[in-house]
Amino acid sequence: MNSQIEILDTARESIKCCYKISDTDFDCLVLLAKLGRPTSSEEMASVMNLSKTTVENSLKKLLDLDLIARQKSNDESRRIGRPKFIYTVSDELLNKIKEDLNRCAETIKNSISASS
Repeated sequence: MNSQIEILDTARESIKCCYKISDTDFDCLVLLAKLGRPTSSEEMASVMNLSKTTVENSLKKLLDLDLIARQKSNDESRRIGRPKFIYTVSDELLNKIKEDLNRCAETIKNSISASS
């Protein structure tokens, strides 16, 4: 998992550009990868010293981009009210990012070539 974090950190600006995500969005992605286990938005907010709403907004964006997965928590103490969700990164995260970055780079290259 450490090599995954190093790769993410090295490609930080490219990933942010390609997916049009903020520093907070990226930091949420890296935190999930570092933790390497299903994690709640509450725990992430606590670790990152951010509001739960800020973290949940970033998680929604990452979900929409298919960079992370969400599932209902099996926490039996939360039977009433909204379901609690936990978030994880896919084992295929780096492959997806690599493919998307290549596609993004190709799009940029083609747009530059077309304007020349």
